[in-house]
Parts: sequence; structure tokens; C-alpha cells
Amino acid sequence: MALRVLGVALLVPQVSALESTLLPVPLRLLLVALWLVAVVRPHIALVMLAACVPFGWILLVALDVAPVRFTEALVLATLSGALIAAGRQRLTTLEPQRPTMAAPALLFGAVVICSAAVMIAVTQVGTRTPWLFVRNFGPFLVRDFLVSPLGPFAGVADAAWLIEGIGLLFVVARHSRDGVMRPIDLVRATVVGGVTAAVLAIGRQIDDAYAAAPSVAAMIGHVVKNRTSVHVSDVNAAGSYFAMTGLVALAMTIWRTEGVAAPESQMRKNMPWAGASMLLFAALWVTGSRTAVLAFVGVVALVAFTIHPFTPRSWRSGRALVIGVPIAIAIGALLIALDPRPEGSRTMLSIVRSRAAFIETGMHMIATAPWFGVGIGRYYEMSGQFMPQSIYWFFFHENAHNNFLQIAGELGVIGLAAFLWLLVAAARRLLAGWKANPGDRLLIGSAAALTAFIVTWSTGHPMLVPEVAYPFWILLGAAIARADGDAQPSPAGRVRVVSPRPVFPGAVRVLTALGIVVLMASVTPRARREAANLNLADASFGFYDWEGLEIDRFRWSGRQAAFFIPGTARELRVPVRALRLGRLTQPTTVSIAIEGRTLHRVWLTDEGWTTIHVLLPRGAVPAQFRRVDLITSPAWSLAALVGGRTDVRILGIEVGNPTTQ
Repeated sequence: MALRVLGVALLVPQVSALESTLLPVPLRLLLVALWLVAVVRPHIALVMLAACVPFGWILLVALDVAPVRFTEALVLATLSGALIAAGRQRLTTLEPQRPTMAAPALLFGAVVICSAAVMIAVTQVGTRTPWLFVRNFGPFLVRDFLVSPLGPFAGVADAAWLIEGIGLLFVVARHSRDGVMRPIDLVRATVVGGVTAAVLAIGRQIDDAYAAAPSVAAMIGHVVKNRTSVHVSDVNAAGSYFAMTGLVALAMTIWRTEGVAAPESQMRKNMPWAGASMLLFAALWVTGSRTAVLAFVGVVALVAFTIHPFTPRSWRSGRALVIGVPIAIAIGALLIALDPRPEGSRTMLSIVRSRAAFIETGMHMIATAPWFGVGIGRYYEMSGQFMPQSIYWFFFHENAHNNFLQIAGELGVIGLAAFLWLLVAAARRLLAGWKANPGDRLLIGSAAALTAFIVTWSTGHPMLVPEVAYPFWILLGAAIARADGDAQPSPAGRVRVVSPRPVFPGAVRVLTALGIVVLMASVTPRARREAANLNLADASFGFYDWEGLEIDRFRWSGRQAAFFIPGTARELRVPVRALRLGRLTQPTTVSIAIEGRTLHRVWLTDEGWTTIHVLLPRGAVPAQFRRVDLITSPAWSLAALVGGRTDVRILGIEVGNPTTQ
């Protein structure tokens, strides 16, 4: 029942995409169809998602659609339907395996959600009633979540990406456990998605070379000397993705299909996968990601010394490291030396220096908030405060270029520890499956692909790119399901069960529950501490950047925006203006709330500037600053009015400099 309720709850943010005119009708129908398939045939929906989720962004570009979060909409539709389907009784073919991943996943999810709750609570500073928050958070979820900038609720989106990834991991593993899908189907779909992305990248590179180069030799030089990615804009994240999918394709190449005895038949069956692996490696090279190339080569070298005929008993991992690491380093160094793309900013010395500076930035940020971090989604915003001068004037703000540092900076050492616990638990499940069946080359290849992807986190942040991060979670779930199948003590009969009980020690269960309770209890004091550190004289929420000249400058508000005035003020004057564009013909209503209580309301009927004059009541409790909220109805979007890839901001009114007396 709980899974069905959760699945239905995930439909709420979907409404923002389904009712928005920013998405054309065919894409909205696609979301509905994917949800229906996930409810009725979850295995088909998950395979479809694995194949098409890398292309959510490029699909919008190809159709000239506004940059909404369509990739996340696809994931939410599939998750919702698959959770509803998981609530039904299933025929289970696998027994629960140790160690459970429920405990670390719940703890990490609690860290993420509590961090988002702190960020939301800080944006409500100065209100003395919860109704204003309820009034604004509801429309945000239903109307804005997937189709507009998130403003003061930006941390919710960053938290959602992580929670959705973990959800995909468990949904894939759950439906594989329930016998309604095979992990091999998801592995194949992952390779299909990677090959499609590789064809797009290589095709773009060749097309650009043909347009720019006068001869065949020059065209070849252009192809090998430039970096390209099509399905995502981050070439390093694309490199991580191609390294992962290339290793999966390589595993399919050496995988022995049951029932195929003749080597010639097996070779013919695996030839397409061999071609796919070469194509994916070519796309990896085209991205120019050195870390991804090194990870690919290094993992291949290590796996070469661990697969059949060597077994875990006869070939220790230490020997594989002793022989495999030097070979990997030598091959990687050769590939880097042959790379014809070293520019002034991409020499090894400059890269090492910049990465060292990024690490220094992350460590300084962690030192300021070691336990709980600076808040989910705030690394980019706050990074400029911690950057050394060597990179500050080049970036001003930047992500960590290291996913581990990114998590530690935003969620603290507690969040990083919970995340590492989740990864270690997953690794132990994969290791258990390998020990039970050392000849399962598909499992070894999938584990190698996941390892290579994680290695690239050391110098990049592919987990911040949804089109790359979601396939990682899907493949991890499929690999765990495969390992669980290998680790079964004996062939299990098809026994009807409702749901297997979680298998982990009682002490871990108690400590996990206690940790979640402590995290929930910490939200209020953490929010108060963050609010106390705010400079309310300059703080505001829900506004976009200032525009215009210094004297006549203004900024756009969203549906709801807030700023602060001195607590001693008795009168407030706010210059505002509403625009009339397209279908915006009705009067614009502006409500003014002081400390959460609506005190004044005006109707703007033309495009001229109007100064709202409000007499302020005395506060019940004397305060240094008082909060003023502007709530606009109706809000609008330029993209919704004119279509195409235009401004998707949800806009309210233009607001000038407020004055008080």
C-alpha cells in the first residue's frame, strides 16, 4: 500500500509538465503513455526509459521546445507507474541478499531531504504563519516544478535528482527480483542508448569537419583534434557516460549466451556488440575526457586479470593490481601523449593546478560546515567565497569538479558517509554475486562499467547531469539484480510472497532509525542558525537579477517574492509595473503581506509604473527587520506566450527600489 501511495504522490509534480503549454502535445502524450505502460508492464517502461533517458535534453533542442526538465519528467512518470505496479503481489524468484541497501539509502535520503527542508525553512524567515508557505509551495509543485526556474525552492530540485536516482535503483532491482524483467534487457537498452548518443556525437564531429576542412586529411585532423558531445552539453560528463556504456558493450561482446555451443555461432551473435564497443570508445575519444579514457583503459586492464579462467580463489586481487595497474598507467600515458588536443588551458600542468585549486575550494567549504554542509544545491552559489585567487577570476562560481567533494560540501561528512555506505553496500552485493559465479562476464562487465563511471567522479561531476546520472542508477540496479541471481544458494522455486522482509542486523536498523530521527530534529536549529547568519538588509527571495540603470533599475518577481525592511519603518512605498503581452489582458493582482499576513491588495490595469503605498502596523514583537512579500496573480512566462526556446522564467511584475519612512 505504501508503494502505491508513493507512486500516486509522484504524479503531483508531473502535473506541472502535463498542463504546461511549454511542452507540445506529443511530448505530453509520451509522458502519459510511459506512465500507463509502467503501471501495466513496468519492465517494458524501464527498458524504454533506459534507452531514451539520455536524450531528454537533445529532444527539446531538436523540437525547438523551451528548456524544461523533460528528462526528469520521463523518470518521474516511470517511477510513479513502476511503484504503483510494485504494490501488487508478485511471484518472487530471488531471496533477499546481504548486505541490505535499505539502511544506507534511507539514511542518505534523510540527509538529502532534511538539507532541502533547512533551505526551504530559511526562505521563510520573518514569517509568523505557515499559511504563506503552503500557499506558495503548492503552486510551485503543481505548476512550476518541471517547467521553470525554481527560485527559492532550487534546493528541492537538487534533492529530487538524488532521491529519484535512488528510487530508480530500487525499482529496477525490485522488478528484477519479482521476476517481471531480466537484468540483461536493461543492460542491452543501456548500450542501445549509448550507441545512439555515440552516433550523434561522431556524426556531428564529421559534419563539422566536412564544413570546416578543405581536404580529406584536414577533415581527419579536425575530427581527432576537437571535442564534441551532442546529447549533453558537458563533454566530460559525456565521456563518463561513454566509458560506462562502452564497458557494458564490451561485456556483451565476451558474454557467452546459454544454449549456444558453437564458437562460430557465439562469435556471430556477439559481433554487433563488438562493433558497439568500438563505436562507444570512438565517441569517448571524441569527448576528449582524459579521466574517462584512463578509467576505461584502467578498468579493462584490471578486469582482464580477474575474469575466467582465473577465479577469486586462484587469482587474488592483489596480483591483479600489481600487474594491471602498471599496464593501465602505461596505456593511459600513451593515449594522453598521442592526444593531439593539448591547448594552453589543457596541458597536464594547468589541469593539475586547476584541480588542486578546486580541491582547495571544496576543503575550505567543508571546513565551514563540516557536519551538515552548506546545503543541498548551494555549492555553485557559495563556491566563490572559498576559491583561491588562482581560479577565482576565471570562474567566480563553479561546481566542485569532483562528485565526492560536491556531496561533502553540500551535505557534510554525514552526507558523504551515508553516500559512501550506499556505494559500499552495492559493491559488496556485486562482489557476492561474482564470488558465487566467477564466470558471469556480464556481471563483471557491468561492475567494471560502474567502477569506471565512479572513477571519473574524481575530476568531474557527471552526477550533476541528469541525462548521464540516471543511466548510472539504472545500470546499478540491474547489476545488483544480476548479482543477487548469481548469489542464490540454490535454484529457487516460484513462491508467491507479498514482500520479503528486509534483511539486516537489528542494531543497524535501530541505529539507522535513530540517525533519521536525529536528522529530522536537527532541521529547526540548523534553519535558525542559517537564518541568524543572513544579512537581512540585502536578503531577498523569489526575485531575478537587477536590470536597467542604477537610478531606474528594477527586477522581475516570480509568483511570490520577498524582501526585508527596517523594523522601525511605518510606511512602505514600492514602485511596480505589470506588462500586457499576448493573452495578458486581465488586471494583475498584487497582494502585499507583512510577516506572512496579507494587509494590502492592488490591481494593475495598465503598463505604467504604480507606487504601492502601505501603512505598516506595529509589530507584535519588536524586530530589527520585517519581511514583505509580494504575491502576483496571474504569473506568466514568455516561452508560454510566444513558444520556442525563449525565456522560461515564471514572471510576476517589475519591482523597483522600495523606500521606507
